[in-house]
Amino acid sequence: VRIRVLATDGTTFDPVAALLDPAGTVIAEADDSEGLNPVMTLELPADGTYSVRVNGYLTSGAYTVLVEELF
Repeated sequence: VRIRVLATDGTTFDPVAALLDPAGTVIAEADDSEGLNPVMTLELPADGTYSVRVNGYLTSGAYTVLVEELF
């Protein structure tokens, strides 16, 4: 799976992202992968409901989370 967090154009928001497994444990983190936008690419270890946590690095703002299934 590939997860991208994109700050809304025209903002100074600097997002930082984490992927949490079904138990709530952080299994991946990303910051500034594509400019200021974090990207995580990984194979999920098991079925279940995962969560993406987004925080701002010294800022706040609007963002979009994109999730792509990779084969």
